Amino acid sequence: MEYIELGPVPAGEPCAQVGTDNYLARSMRECEVFRRMLERVLPIPEGLSVKYVVRSHPHDFGTYREVSVRYSGDDAAACNFAFQVESSVPDVWDPVAQQELADLQRRQAELQAVSATAATVEPADRAQPECMPQRVPADVRHDVRRSPVTS
Repeated sequence: MEYIELGPVPAGEPCAQVGTDNYLARSMRECEVFRRMLERVLPIPEGLSVKYVVRSHPHDFGTYREVSVRYSGDDAAACNFAFQVESSVPDVWDPVAQQELADLQRRQAELQAVSATAATVEPADRAQPECMPQRVPADVRHDVRRSPVTS
């Protein structure tokens, strides 16, 4: 398999920087959104041995990620499509990707707020509450299991 690197995000957009706080989560989020955007705006024709993938690469300051198009070098149509993708990658997020990023960022902020709140709340009494239902004996349940009646 061959790969052409397309970048972590569209070329005209800011991206997470290796070595910064929360890089791993942010870069994965950005790359996955970018990968899905490429699948939408540059769909892979059926039958081609091509796929958009997120790959990790070592760097002096840590591991960085980017989206690549993976293709079979033995398949001329797949090779041509991969190079066509490389020259056609959008420079900016499409509206769907913008909304997806906004939703994911909002969700991340909510999770951080919940985590911060949970750290300050005392654990509740672990005993079973008094309102728990009592176990009903099988002979009282009227839970008769029968095989279907045949005539």
